[in-house]
Amino acid sequence: MKRVRKHRGDFQKFILMVLLKEDSLSLKGLEERTFAFVYHFHGFGYSLHEGVEKKIYGFLSRFGYQPEEDYSARMKKWREKHEKQINVQLECESLIEQGMLKLNEENRYELTEKGREEAEKIVKEMEKATISIRDRLLSPTATARNTVIADFFLAVMKLLAGFFSASVGLIADGADAAVDTVSASVVWAGIKFKKEFLGTLIVISMMFITAISVGYESVTKIIDAITVTIPPISMPYLVIAVEGIALVAAAILHFYQRYVGKKNGSLALISQSMDSKNHIYVAAAVIIGAVFSVFGICFVDALIGVFVATRILIDGFELSKETLSSIKGEETDFSKYEIPLERYWHLSKLETFRTWILYSIKEDGLNTKEELIDSLERTFKPKYTPIPSEFKLSFGKEFDFEKEFDGLIKPLLEERFIIKEGKNFILTEDGKSRVDRILKTIRHRQSE
Repeated sequence: MKRVRKHRGDFQKFILMVLLKEDSLSLKGLEERTFAFVYHFHGFGYSLHEGVEKKIYGFLSRFGYQPEEDYSARMKKWREKHEKQINVQLECESLIEQGMLKLNEENRYELTEKGREEAEKIVKEMEKATISIRDRLLSPTATARNTVIADFFLAVMKLLAGFFSASVGLIADGADAAVDTVSASVVWAGIKFKKEFLGTLIVISMMFITAISVGYESVTKIIDAITVTIPPISMPYLVIAVEGIALVAAAILHFYQRYVGKKNGSLALISQSMDSKNHIYVAAAVIIGAVFSVFGICFVDALIGVFVATRILIDGFELSKETLSSIKGEETDFSKYEIPLERYWHLSKLETFRTWILYSIKEDGLNTKEELIDSLERTFKPKYTPIPSEFKLSFGKEFDFEKEFDGLIKPLLEERFIIKEGKNFILTEDGKSRVDRILKTIRHRQSE
């Protein structure tokens, strides 16, 4: 009995947009373009899952825990389970039935007049959405403005919760968030009026003030814990809930500010991202303190606070040095400010490139280093891909395939997906199985 496969409307739009830019493509060409787009995001999920699982099981192994199933076997099952089923041929047939696609004399897919009109409409909508996202979310000015809004709501939430619970700690934290709102407003104005370094200096000043404040309160509380009895936190569960929301918000802001700051070379946003990271530490310390307070232990957050204050001071000094260098006219090295999850994004690229090497050997009969590098260059160097191209993203634009080829091929040799005979790379049975699993995600398959 045949399985009924659902059509993917969004993916049909993808096909129309690609063909509008490329005029015509063979089924294989569309499959390859699909691979370059879909598998990279799958690879990101795989790399992230692998990294998180390694850390979790590495931590548990310290306590003697050993998983029943081999790690590589688990990851293999996870990869197979989460690979998306996208049927390129079926989607093209559906578009032909809708009168948007046709096969030309060379057996290549191309747009009909109706399909071209629809594709142009989709592209215009995409461009409009892209401009809107850039203006409202991904520009330095928009990011600074959105930070002000987020800080304002956090301040209101903490102050209201503090007054409601009569928690001095929450009221103080709310007041600190209100000050953050003011400093964020200065950063916004600085970016807007091309005086970015002033905003950066304000943020650095706030970091030092926060460090001194947290450090002083922590040391005072430690002394009180030794000399007097510290009363438990009032309404600890409310404190945990409010600070939990604040922690998540700080984490999102850290990622957001770091991403936009690094992409646009904005030291002010980088400084804000570091400040947001510090707020993650502060919120975590408050939450831990509240949890221990429930059990009558009221000084743990103070111990953590000393560590947090030290971290903030270190970040403040490092950022001060960077800012002074920038004011002197020296170029800022933004590469050292890593975006959260950036490492996994890079690993997903490597995973995609390696998988493409296996695909090229099996499907195209490419075996030499030169042939495989050429295939990687043609597939992943600047070429139109819907969505990434609109956001000026390229999977292989800044990657030197010739220089990095040995590093790419090494894991494939170690895992015995390929072997090397002279100058040729030969696919093993394991390698063929890997490619066959990938092809299931982009090829038309029917099961009886």
